[in-house]
Amino acid sequence: MKNLLLLSLTIILSFNFTFSQKVEKKLEDLNFLLIDEKYEDVVYKGENYMQNEDLKRHPLVYLYTAKGYYEMSKQPGKFDVGEKDSKYPKPLKTAEKHLYKYIKQQDKAKKYFPDYEGTIEENMDFFEAIADTANKLGQLLYAMEQPRKSASEYKNAFRAVPMDPILQLWQGIGEVESKNSVEGDKNILAALESIDENFKPFEATKGVIAHGMQIVEEYLRSKGDNTNADKAKKLIEVYKQYDPDELDKQKKEERKKKMKADDKILRKFYSDEDDEDNINKKKKITIDKGVEDIDKELDELEKEVEDNK
Repeated sequence: MKNLLLLSLTIILSFNFTFSQKVEKKLEDLNFLLIDEKYEDVVYKGENYMQNEDLKRHPLVYLYTAKGYYEMSKQPGKFDVGEKDSKYPKPLKTAEKHLYKYIKQQDKAKKYFPDYEGTIEENMDFFEAIADTANKLGQLLYAMEQPRKSASEYKNAFRAVPMDPILQLWQGIGEVESKNSVEGDKNILAALESIDENFKPFEATKGVIAHGMQIVEEYLRSKGDNTNADKAKKLIEVYKQYDPDELDKQKKEERKKKMKADDKILRKFYSDEDDEDNINKKKKITIDKGVEDIDKELDELEKEVEDNK
């Protein structure tokens, strides 16, 4: 009986070792494909692994696939992305979806992969890259008076980057201005719970805290919620150091006008001809800009505004 138990234990340990080796090999393959910039292969293999009973439980499958989609979104000329009828029509949104799943798998992973250690901290640069792109799009949509779309962009981003409550704050602002005050109030107040005087913001979103708090203070004051309005007012003073121009109404209007004049950047990157905001547009609207393109053009817009001050 004792020998039988030892034999069974040996078989189980051998199986687990072989299983672990196979998983590690497939994950290494995905990582090497990323390093070799074979992003479409990463996406193809990653999404196939998500259908595999063993591999679909490993967080890194979702992380690597998210990175593949994000990198493809930056190179629309090289990959079939962006257009409504393209192979990968919404690469940024898909990257955010997989990044959200990566986070969700962290706690469960240890059960199936005892050797797995959490990898969120070592991937913070990627989280910040997603937050940066989403924030630029969200701010442009907000300036273009499309708060519903702005809220949607921030919602997708906050699900993927939950450690950045500034995204949630702006999600709430967009929802309130889209007449969805129930969700808007909930997200604004949740963000206020997370942001205080000691909060360390992402480099990518720190420049929009003061402006967001200014909007929130006025809104909450109008609702009679003076306690939270007072908190928002204090936070304006704390965070205006990151972008004092956000509190200058004249300069904000100049930025807004400049963005409106260049709304083709937004429409090419974000919208499509069937979108309800574009129904009455005469020109066909396409999506032929990638993340890298829009980042570059938005930075150029900001520089032009700064130079004209």
